[in-house]
Amino acid sequence: MSHLYKKFVNERISHLIDNTDRIRNCTVIAHIDHGKTTLTDSLIAASGLLSKDVAATARLLDYDIIEQERGITIKASSISLVHSLGEYEYLVNLIDTPGHIDFSSHVTRGLRLTDGAIIVVDAIEGVMVQTETVTRQAMRELVKPVLFVNKIDRLITERRLNSRKVAKEVNRVVREFNAMLGKYLDDDRLVEWEVSFSRGSLCVGSALDKWGIGFEDLLRESGGKDDPSSLEFAFLSMLEGIAEVYSKEEEKQLPESYPVAKAILDAVVKIVPNPIQAQQERIPTFWSAPGEEQIREALLHCKPDGPCVATVGDVQPDRHAGTVAAVRVFAGTLRRAKPLRNTRTGKSDKSLQVGLNMSKSRVALPEVPAGNLAFITGLRGIAVGDTLVDDDSKDMGFMKGLVYPTEPVVTFTLSPKKLSELGNIETPIREFVETDPGLEFEINEETGEYLLSGAGELHIEVSVQKLNRIGIDLILGEPIVVLKEQMTKDGEVAKGGERPSSTFSVQAVVTQQEPDASKGRVLDSVPHSDCYLVDTSGTIPPFSGIEEWVVEGFRSVVRNGPLRGERMRKLTGVIRQAEISLESRETSWRDVTQPFVNALRSSIETGTPRVLEPWVHLEISAPGEHVGRLTAILARRKGDVLEIGSERTLYLIVAEIPVRKSFGLATEIRTATSGWATWGAESGGFREAHLD
Repeated sequence: MSHLYKKFVNERISHLIDNTDRIRNCTVIAHIDHGKTTLTDSLIAASGLLSKDVAATARLLDYDIIEQERGITIKASSISLVHSLGEYEYLVNLIDTPGHIDFSSHVTRGLRLTDGAIIVVDAIEGVMVQTETVTRQAMRELVKPVLFVNKIDRLITERRLNSRKVAKEVNRVVREFNAMLGKYLDDDRLVEWEVSFSRGSLCVGSALDKWGIGFEDLLRESGGKDDPSSLEFAFLSMLEGIAEVYSKEEEKQLPESYPVAKAILDAVVKIVPNPIQAQQERIPTFWSAPGEEQIREALLHCKPDGPCVATVGDVQPDRHAGTVAAVRVFAGTLRRAKPLRNTRTGKSDKSLQVGLNMSKSRVALPEVPAGNLAFITGLRGIAVGDTLVDDDSKDMGFMKGLVYPTEPVVTFTLSPKKLSELGNIETPIREFVETDPGLEFEINEETGEYLLSGAGELHIEVSVQKLNRIGIDLILGEPIVVLKEQMTKDGEVAKGGERPSSTFSVQAVVTQQEPDASKGRVLDSVPHSDCYLVDTSGTIPPFSGIEEWVVEGFRSVVRNGPLRGERMRKLTGVIRQAEISLESRETSWRDVTQPFVNALRSSIETGTPRVLEPWVHLEISAPGEHVGRLTAILARRKGDVLEIGSERTLYLIVAEIPVRKSFGLATEIRTATSGWATWGAESGGFREAHLD
């Protein structure tokens, strides 16, 4: 396959990466099991990179052995395709993302790198909880949607609906989706971004059977008439013809008449903006205004001849290259072996290779210009969300951090299968955790236990499987719910230290949003817990030992809250004043750190902190005969049933339960309903914990 990919890149893609107006960067997102990866197979097959016979079952981008064993997507994977429309060819950089809530951080990262999203919705289940979670993330990143209503075949073959009723179900899904967009978009953008056939942003079909209908198909069926009544008549006529094909069990003919890849990729080319158009809108929302006009222009207009600016969307360890990072080049040109500076660490490094990700293969290129997705190998100390710039660039501004819909809520103890390996596993575990911002790792100072925290049971289980696969043989212990401490109001300004030693005036405030860089320099951030350290005094030297000491003190406070020693969340520590004394040769980190820590803790205590526990929000869809069993399960697990409503032929139960009562819930639901229930989850936030 790697030889095929290399040939494809050299012959079909290399001449397109410079044509920024013909590049489309797109993420595929959906609720779990709604058909993302199945659809992606057909899109890949259309470029000749996969046999059309095995498309929809090959799950090419689920190449990880764990994904194949579990039958779900657990990571974001990318590939570059070529699509012809009219007289031009277009480069479509595609990212397939997980649908399970435990891996939502991969969706967030993929959306930051792309300008459009193919949102897949099951025609039977409609808009589910994770559909809304990922769509909300897309709208926050100003990623323009294309909607694919999938599994139309089930409406025809399982529910035996006629063409009018199928059209009615499609309309219902579209209305639900547009109503959801209305929650997260302003009125002007909503008018522009609402999906419909006439706008070209809506497609319907069956990813499994590889057929799809888009606007061009309707227009052709209607004889070129694009008024609503003509399009409606054309749609009904096409559905009747498709139903007849299914009745004869000749559905294998449908991809020849209505290839799903053409319908979807036509919509992507027409609806998703090219990088130049997209960055003019998106850059101001997540990039602070750089001081230099040259840099600002390069970013806003995606100029390949400007200073290089690339954002890291994923980092994976590699035995040969050290690390492999997936990036979006927002400005300038990414060149092999050219020094790049990490704006977070201030350190510079040279890459070993740059090029394009092609599923599990990488195709090296001498350079990758602005507007493209790329990989870069060999950079040390980089993390997801980092910004890489030319080593000689100045005053680059900064990129706002990624906002993840989940945070670590469960902890498992880890131990090596062989006790003799106890001293050898800490470093590789820490290196692995650095590649996934949804994980946290620490060693309990009192017991010596190794503790791994993540977004849920599945997240931890998969992470341990990956560690085992690279030779870190671990045994997973029992789950522990992650409690957090949080202030209920802003604390008062507190002082720490006395002259002639270092002194600090610090205020702990409840985080409402990411700090504004114009009001102070952000020294540290813990994004999944919304914790930030901001210096408004201007007396902490950047990238200095003093800054490292202060950050270390901040991290110790975040790790050990004042009430029970639990981790803090939504804490912003603001340094109002700082006088650093280094007169004595014996001055140590403690002489600087301790006054700062004392001041920050004092301020936190005036903010009336509370201990909180995580909850999970559930939407369970099942036939009516199972509703009683499901509500009984939720009640037994101390859950709150918020709503029970009829959704088409099914009932929808909306509920919330504490995370500590959610372990094993999926298995219990499947067993109690004999597999008839489907469900999705999203974070239910944190509530005050009533503990003994």
